[in-house]
Parts: sequence; C-alpha cells; structure tokens
Amino acid sequence: MSVVGVSNLGKSALLRSLTDPEIQARYWGDDAANYLFIYVDFNQMLEMSEQAFYELLLRCSIGALRDLNGETYAQVLRYVETAYTGLVAPASSFDIPLRFAQAMMAIGDMLPQRVVFLLDEIDGPVVGIDGRVFLNLRALKDKHRHGLTYVTATNRRLTQIRHDPDVAEFGELFSHHVLYISPLSDEEIAAYLASFAASEDVTFDEEDLAFVRMWAGGHPDLLETTCRVLGMLTGRPVRDPSQNWIIHRRAAEVLAQDINIQAECRKIWNDLITAEQEALLSFQASSEEEAPPELESVTAKHLVVGNGPERRIFARAFDEFVQRQQAARRPDHRGVRVDPDSGEVWVDGAQIPTLTNLEYRLLLLLYGRLEKICAKYDVVEAVWGEDYIEEVDDARIEKLISRLRQKIEPDPANPRYLITVRGRGYKLVEG
Repeated sequence: MSVVGVSNLGKSALLRSLTDPEIQARYWGDDAANYLFIYVDFNQMLEMSEQAFYELLLRCSIGALRDLNGETYAQVLRYVETAYTGLVAPASSFDIPLRFAQAMMAIGDMLPQRVVFLLDEIDGPVVGIDGRVFLNLRALKDKHRHGLTYVTATNRRLTQIRHDPDVAEFGELFSHHVLYISPLSDEEIAAYLASFAASEDVTFDEEDLAFVRMWAGGHPDLLETTCRVLGMLTGRPVRDPSQNWIIHRRAAEVLAQDINIQAECRKIWNDLITAEQEALLSFQASSEEEAPPELESVTAKHLVVGNGPERRIFARAFDEFVQRQQAARRPDHRGVRVDPDSGEVWVDGAQIPTLTNLEYRLLLLLYGRLEKICAKYDVVEAVWGEDYIEEVDDARIEKLISRLRQKIEPDPANPRYLITVRGRGYKLVEG
C-alpha cells in the first residue's frame, strides 16, 4: 500500500495509528495478532546514505522486537542485533547490504506474523540514495512474499519522485494499491471547530463554520491557522449577519497575508510535479466546465473538488496562492508586483534588489491595500508594531517611504506608484 497526499494532510498520523493496539483491534479484530507493524520515520536517518537507511530500519525493528515476549522473538532479536552491529561497524562496504539482508531474512522467515514496515517520510531517501537500495527491498519482498509487507507515505507517487529503473521496480509493488489521503470531511471540520472553540474559549457559529470550510478546505494546518485568526476576531456568542460579514472580511484580510498560510500553501505547491502545477494554473484560468485530462492527478489528491460547474480548488487559501502563481507568469505585467510566498518584488516585469525588513513590511501593507489610502497609523502598526505608535514620528515614516521609492520607482523624484496623499497617508497604485 502506498499512501499519497500533499504536505501535512495526515499521512504520518495514519501510519502511526496502525501501531496502536486499539486501532488494530477495531479494524482487524482477532486477525490483528497475525500482523506486526513496525513504524519507521525516515526523518530520523542519521545521514542520507545506504548505510543510514538500513541502520534506521533495523533500529526500529529491534525496538519493536524488544516489546514482544517469547523465545521465537528473543531468537530473532539476537539475529537482528548481531546483524545491526555488523552493519554499523562493517568490515567493508560489502558488509552493509549483506548484514541488512541477514536481518531481514530472520524477520521474514522466523517470525510467526506478517511484518508490515510502515515507511514514513520516505520521499527524501527515494531522491537521495542509491536506487539499488529499493531494488533490494523489492527482492526481499519477492523472497518473503507472505512474511514482509511495505506501506509507504509520500507526497507524490514513487515513480513521480524519481525516474529510475530500480525505484520503478520497487514502485510496482504499489501500482494497484495507492491511497490518496483526503482532507477532513465537513463533519470532521465541525468537530474540530467545536473542540478549538472549547479549548480557546471562543465562539463559532454556523457562518463561521462555512467561512472556515471555504478558506481551509479541511487541510489540518490551514484549518488550525484559520480558526486561530477567526478566534481572535469573534465577539459575543450571538451575532447578526452584518457583524459576521465584518468579522469574516477582516479575517480574510489577515489570512491573505498570514505567514503560516503562505508557507503551507507553498509546501503543497512544491509537492506537485510541474505537470500538476500547470494543470492547476490551466484549470483556474479556464471558464470551461470540463476539466482537462491532466487535472486527474490533482483531483485524486483532493486539491480540486466538486463536479461540473461546481468544480473548484479545495480551499480559498490555496486558490488565492494559485492565482498569485498565475499572475507571476504574466510577461507583460506593469507596475509593482509582490509575491508574498517568496518575498520577491517586481517592477514593470523586472525583479528589484532585495528589500530590507522594514521596507518589505511597508510594501506588503500597501500592496495588500492596492489603490487604497493607508494612514500613517496603519503604517506604524504594520511596520514597527502597535507598541511604537507614540514613538515613530512623521520624519521617520517619510525616510522609510523615500528609501522604498529609491528601489521601486523608475524616477523617485516623480513617483508613479507610491503616492503621498497629503494629510491622509500613502497608497500604492497600478501606475
């Protein structure tokens, strides 16, 4: 079985849950005794090498065997510990795969249960180590067909991560057994909101629930951040529609610039292969009801949901991220453009030098309110922080405005984009 899903959707939690005796009893009943689940988190590899890969697998196997009672388990444990010692301090490089094979043969031949290796976060090793390692795993599975099973958790299908004949041989084990993990259901989102509201002592109503579903789409990390932002803005338990509209509008403004939202969307985007990214860009730009064939993969990953005219990108937060990627590819874009996800800034299609932290905060404020006036109070609060409201004077603000103009204006003496509105503040315009 291969579990595939975008970043932080719950793949690791799913694999870890399979080692829980209560979960095993619930889904396998008496048959649970016929399986031994060994969880391996490849984030714990000591280095990116063949030896470190094998070392972690055997280390986790030893830990699982030590928890079992009986002479058979004790005997297998001794075999595996001996092989482990030889693998960690090998007489030659040839000893590394040999010792690993010896340990796996003992596990596959001598244990009464089918051993299921839960291989979590394996994306890095698939990319970074010799493909023969995975060919070796395939050979061990073929030899111990009924004694060994692998379950992998990856952001992409194995064959998409690395185009290599040896990895492809390993990937064939899962070609007909791929589970695309899905976001939380509407019922699960509602349960999460109720739990969050109780723990944080905030109030969410049905309108809030709809807002959270729209923004986060059931992605756990997006869900947490959306609830946190909304929770800071909610008022009394009973609110009328106009109050809800104001709260949700402000929450949307905050979420659009939230660094955690941006980082999580960037992870999801980077998990996709180029063809999947292009499919999303094409889908969003098209007004056609029919989805292009290449969208099938991202639909399987639950990044696009619904049918016909209701088909959409699963969460508004990610939808807006894709919109920014679309805008970044327009070669004829005039004016100032900011990519909040990468921190890069373009003016008239040309990337400008890196801004200082204060300059970037100022530009991000103005860009988020394009064509709208930002009062000096707003500038101080966004750039320096609320604690500095009484400390930052007009001269200090003007100096920062001047420095930013030097970097974004073709002619700083005659600004085209960053305009001063006398007596009211500043605004960024399309030009």
